Amino acid sequence: MKLRLAVIYGAIALLISSASAQPTTSKKNEVKTGANAAMTPDPASGKIVMEDRFKIDTSTDGKERQFPSVYRFGDNIFVSYSEHPDAIIASPVDAMVISRDNGKTWTEKVQHSDFYLTSLVEKGGILYGVAYFTYPDSAQKERMIYWVSADMGKTWSRHKGAVRAPAGRQFKPMPTAWGSMLFHRGMRVMDDGSFQGPMYGYFDGDSIYTTAWAKSTDHCATWQIVSTIAAGVPEGDYKNPDGYCEPTFAKTRDGSLLCVLRIGSFLPLCQSRSLDNGATWSKPVPLPGLTSKESESVDPQLLLMSNGILALSYGRPDDKIAFSTDGCGYKRDYP
Repeated sequence: MKLRLAVIYGAIALLISSASAQPTTSKKNEVKTGANAAMTPDPASGKIVMEDRFKIDTSTDGKERQFPSVYRFGDNIFVSYSEHPDAIIASPVDAMVISRDNGKTWTEKVQHSDFYLTSLVEKGGILYGVAYFTYPDSAQKERMIYWVSADMGKTWSRHKGAVRAPAGRQFKPMPTAWGSMLFHRGMRVMDDGSFQGPMYGYFDGDSIYTTAWAKSTDHCATWQIVSTIAAGVPEGDYKNPDGYCEPTFAKTRDGSLLCVLRIGSFLPLCQSRSLDNGATWSKPVPLPGLTSKESESVDPQLLLMSNGILALSYGRPDDKIAFSTDGCGYKRDYP
């Protein structure tokens, strides 16, 4: 979904774009972020009420404003996005805009190379941001970039890290500037203090995408791929699937980890679940409760809202939100 003029122009992105966000909820299940965004899951009708769209950044330099991710820490909201074309470019300059008043105003903008942060987490008062892409190093290791801020995003320091292949596997040699595995979005701090989340890309021998689970125990300096979430050709009569990619995950209401994945443009999304904190994953299946058409097709984002409802945004065609009132994704009640 390409937004050339505005990074975010409505409630969908602000409320659903980040599994790290923690929106407030009223007694009527109305979820609000910022001064102009509102959304009400209505269990009786399945309708969503949205207020007017608004812009937080407009392109005046011909650069893109696309693929946003949103993170909220108290009244501080961070929107990280790509300003480079949808292409593989070494060390592109990308950006982040910041609101310090819960979305009412957006007055800070930060730009750096290797700054397309698709994950942003907080631990011990320090922010850690993980850049989307990796860079090739060897068959067993790829380089990655992460950023650290000790003052809630006022200043940032750039750091180099590493991603290590699982035992018995190698990264696929790539003919481009980027490495074979990507941090799509959604790394989070787990109960044991480690940073964990999904990556997708290619291992040596792969012809289509694989999605894997990675873990860091040293604050993003090294990442070990510890398990495979989904790999191989998706089951079903699908034409030219991309493989399992663009993963998003959430820790659901029953404590399980749910990962939703793209398999191809205009193809239905799939999901896989872990009951052991990412060590093993269930066989990917179509989203329960939705038809194939209802669950098309790309860039999914999960969010367990503070009212206990699990929300899933996705698109192409259109922008869509599905809700799971069990908070776990065992069934999606309101497409």
